[in-house]
Amino acid sequence: MASCGKVLATGFNLHGQLEPGKSNKNDNLHHFTQIQKLDHVDCDRDRVIRCTLWSATIFNTGTLFLHRGISGTHPDRIHFDGLLDLEGRPKRGVFFGDVSGVKGFLDDSSGDLYMLQDDGKKDARFSRHCFQANDFIPRTGRKMSHAAIAGNMQVCVTTDCKDPAVCIFPNLKSLLQGSDPVEIYPSHQLVKSLVASSTTFTILGQQQPRLETFGDARYPALLGRTPSTQSPASLPTVISALDGINVAKIAAGSWLIAAVSCEKDLYVWGQVMQQPMGDNHSCFDKLLNNIGEDVHLIDIADGQDVEDVAIGDEHLVVLTTNGELWGYGSNDFGQLGLGRDVKTTQGEWVKIYAADAGEKIREFAAGPLSTFIVVRCHARGEQKRLDTSSGYRSDPAE
Repeated sequence: MASCGKVLATGFNLHGQLEPGKSNKNDNLHHFTQIQKLDHVDCDRDRVIRCTLWSATIFNTGTLFLHRGISGTHPDRIHFDGLLDLEGRPKRGVFFGDVSGVKGFLDDSSGDLYMLQDDGKKDARFSRHCFQANDFIPRTGRKMSHAAIAGNMQVCVTTDCKDPAVCIFPNLKSLLQGSDPVEIYPSHQLVKSLVASSTTFTILGQQQPRLETFGDARYPALLGRTPSTQSPASLPTVISALDGINVAKIAAGSWLIAAVSCEKDLYVWGQVMQQPMGDNHSCFDKLLNNIGEDVHLIDIADGQDVEDVAIGDEHLVVLTTNGELWGYGSNDFGQLGLGRDVKTTQGEWVKIYAADAGEKIREFAAGPLSTFIVVRCHARGEQKRLDTSSGYRSDPAE
């Protein structure tokens, strides 16, 4: 029997990417608000929150994909029929895009790439991208397993099957045209997770749960390590501060990256950037104030264990093992759900959500200026059984 779940969201909503406006003006959501058409989602079979971009979001209801926001055309005119499996259910994989909206989808089981075809004149739909025989991917017999786009528009693609590798393309167009990557490195193991910041990429391996980072040498703090001649910034290299620590989850925002260990500890690293309007202080200043340290071990609410983490551009959200969501950073757009009057957590952790009795947080995610929660609503007869655990999906990708 499918479980009943609901989706809550808060934050930047200018394009209706959280909830279409009830008037002609879409306003930001300053408190966690239940999203229409997502009050009975199947939150046990697969991830519900599939894509959280600046101007667009995609949800999986269990039977179909639901798009909110902009995409170059009206969201109701996007057809996802090409992304359904043989049973007519949404495929598993990852959506990707940029500030202008969703661009494509990578089917992580087949390695097929689907691009959103939209000329503004007719309904948009996802179509399988067909590489030519001499293009890099088919020519080398590789199958794409993960893909991510950094803020500088570089694209990282990992491949498995034949000769697992990490491939860097200067932009998405280069990948689609079949060009050879500008950098290609052998991969020592299959990849479990790949995330991108503004200028770097972080990889979590499957067999050995340790981290490798690589990217732009001008922002070494985003690597969590000090580049050297033997281990330059561009070369995927293990973070020495985390070597020997088994990592369970990773997440990245523009200027901050985080990892949760199997022992439920939270580690962060990142770059403090000067803010616009002459403000030299980032919301992450205090979080990254241990000068000289590449990676920082973070204490949450007097030592609570951490289950998972999500990062926006200027806010950080963690789920503790006792089922509470804690937030840190900016609330300028309501992204922490603290109301209109609270602009920042002032360098402190603040509890932002706790599920009601009979409910459990099933998953959560952060967009650049927003936060999403999927709450599982227990049916009668299963309350006692599920109350013995957190109810959280340990790996939303599965």
